[in-house]
Amino acid sequence: MQRLFKIVCRGSRLSLAQADIVKKKLLAFDPTMELEIVIKETQGDLNQSVPLQELEGKDFFTKDIQDFLLTGQADFAVHSLKDVSGDFFNGNHFALIERDDPRDVAVFNNDVFDKIRESEKLKVGTSSPRRAIMATDFLLKALPRVNEQEVNVEAFAIRGNVDTRLQKLTSSEYDGIILACAGLNRLLRADQGKYVERLLKDKVIMILPLLHCPPAPGQGAIVAETSPSNVDAIKILQAINDKPLAQAVVMERKVAQRYGSGCHQQFGAVHINTGDTQFIYVAGKDREGKIFEENYSSDGAVMNRKQNPVIVNSNHPLFAQQNIQVIANQYESIDATKRIWVAKTETWFELAKMGFWIEGSLEGLGLKFNEFTMMSPLLKVCL
Repeated sequence: MQRLFKIVCRGSRLSLAQADIVKKKLLAFDPTMELEIVIKETQGDLNQSVPLQELEGKDFFTKDIQDFLLTGQADFAVHSLKDVSGDFFNGNHFALIERDDPRDVAVFNNDVFDKIRESEKLKVGTSSPRRAIMATDFLLKALPRVNEQEVNVEAFAIRGNVDTRLQKLTSSEYDGIILACAGLNRLLRADQGKYVERLLKDKVIMILPLLHCPPAPGQGAIVAETSPSNVDAIKILQAINDKPLAQAVVMERKVAQRYGSGCHQQFGAVHINTGDTQFIYVAGKDREGKIFEENYSSDGAVMNRKQNPVIVNSNHPLFAQQNIQVIANQYESIDATKRIWVAKTETWFELAKMGFWIEGSLEGLGLKFNEFTMMSPLLKVCL
């Protein structure tokens, strides 16, 4: 189609990186396409001083962009799927482009050990009620004990783009922050990767387990949208839509809607596909404040999933390549010069009591499922 197509997105480094991913996907479909990226500020960008859950309304990062699209000023809009409300998937005017690692990551300044030793409160920044509850509860058990001192963690509100939050961490406004792995990975792969790499220098990380800290529904996925009246753009999006991914996240969102929605959400939901089995795991506090944990099959039915941990060869070449050792239960064999991962998260908590810093867990889901995370730019930078 020989005409100019405009792609609208927010002006953050991450939004521009995601728009570039969509642009490359479009050019792979049709190398002759002429494409232009247009930046549009949103309510969420303009109001950075108030926690999102205290703002009235919804779609703080998408509505202004969608209005821009519907008035014909652009052909495609690019969003992080988790920013889009649940009633989005009506019609055929969207496409799921890709999904990066759905996990959250806790990033700390490297003086965290000294602060634990001195029994100081760790100030952890997050903009999400879900993370404030689930991630901080996990960190209380997962952070290492130093001289048997109890760990004190408290969540504090933080706003700003990913790089802004990393800058606040570096300047010690916070001791740690919770971010999405996907955003960091995309920024590290993008043109500004060196800048983000510098912000991550001298930081220590913990990849939060999906089965203890499930992410927001759709986290890590990029969605491209067009106007229902833009026939040319709809045809293109239908051609590049990742149908298996679309089916997975739609079911993820439908399951999540049973328990609540919006910026006040205190639970997570994620589609997990290990190759041998797939299911949707959802856990946290529902709209009534009730704690729950459930597994669903791909058709949305409740299922009883037996936890059968996959045995992983600890001598796999990937572990040596990443300087990682995976600990199951042989604690005496721990090499303090290597990065420590665990086969099961219960082992993480035991090792934390012994003073070890654990970077991540295979969660009994096998190496095939976890390989994407272990090979991610984030882990390569935070050696």
